Amino acid sequence: MHRYSARRSRTKAWAFLSIATLCTALACSNLLDVKAPDAINTTSLEVPASAHLLVFSSIGDFDCAYASYVVASGLMSDELMETTLTAARWSYDRRDIDPNESFYSTDGCEGDIGTYTPISIARFTADHALGLLEGWSDDQVPERQYLIAQSAAYAGYSRILLGEGFCTAAIAGGPALTSQQIFQLAAAKFDTAVAAAQAAGNDSTLNLALVGRARAKLDAGDNAGALADAELVPEGFVYYATYDAGTSRRSNRVYTENNAGTAVSVSFEYDSLNDPRVSVTDQGQTASDRHTELWTQNKYADGSAPIVIASYIEAQLIAAEATGGSAAIGILNSLRSSISLPPLASSSDPAVIKADIASERARWLFLQGTHLYDVRRLSLPLIPAAGDSYSRVYHKGGNYGSETCMPI
Repeated sequence: MHRYSARRSRTKAWAFLSIATLCTALACSNLLDVKAPDAINTTSLEVPASAHLLVFSSIGDFDCAYASYVVASGLMSDELMETTLTAARWSYDRRDIDPNESFYSTDGCEGDIGTYTPISIARFTADHALGLLEGWSDDQVPERQYLIAQSAAYAGYSRILLGEGFCTAAIAGGPALTSQQIFQLAAAKFDTAVAAAQAAGNDSTLNLALVGRARAKLDAGDNAGALADAELVPEGFVYYATYDAGTSRRSNRVYTENNAGTAVSVSFEYDSLNDPRVSVTDQGQTASDRHTELWTQNKYADGSAPIVIASYIEAQLIAAEATGGSAAIGILNSLRSSISLPPLASSSDPAVIKADIASERARWLFLQGTHLYDVRRLSLPLIPAAGDSYSRVYHKGGNYGSETCMPI
């Protein structure tokens, strides 16, 4: 699990000390005699000494984008319901996003639930850090292989979010790419991450990359490749995106939107499952729109709660799907037994097995940003159905659409 946090007070202290030192050298009579620059030339930071800063800054970009994407994709896939009176937000929940809407396309992840731009920024900063690291030597950068593995892994996960969430997407100003093309690019980044993590001897980053590559391969239809990677992930592995309730950018967006802000509610399909994997609470009040009954999730206890990026559990779910047949039920039941859930009935019926896999994924990976693409690739029924009046509680306007991906 990675940990990092901003140190604003320390930065200010160093800045003041630098100015004071400069004044001493120049015999200033007053600190105000020296004017600090209003901008930092980026090239001054693109040096080997700043390698760790560049990599962990890119991770911060991903974590912000990821939390926002979990909420947005949760609205589209009916994990969550939109409960504000802000019409600009409704299109996620209504599944009728217009490509000209700025809310999802160009808005940020700091206080908003923008998606395309924050994910693209995370993708760019990870790629940029990776490119710089590949141009430097191990002598210049301590832990260079570890940093390469981190940058490549996050570059891969950013591509997964683009491929799973969007109908098409562009990389670095290039042409519109299909999801399948993007998944192939993601797998290539994970190849780099795996090799570098092995060279660094860093098992945590190695497993992060293996789960990511297994996911990218499963998304792309390469079941054999997905299974090979998933089976390498050790039991108990989990890797988190970290958050801090002290700042909007670093807060867990699921918690701030649902529990603290009442801007979204857990959808009806999850409020009575009586399943420890999907723990929710009826708050006994209405949400922001004063109409929708507010149900809150209990998975994330506060705005500083981490969100899982990759885990052994996800690897096993991938293995079950990639294996198929009655063996898949065995893998699912092994996971269920770990938390004392009764086993699923054995079956050789492909339709039953598919339904069990989809249900188990929806519960184990609840509010982790995976369900939207499951709806799309597994052709799960849209809930509510396309054409139904929006919303299910009271008429806000229009009808539910049939989108299962966001248009570029």
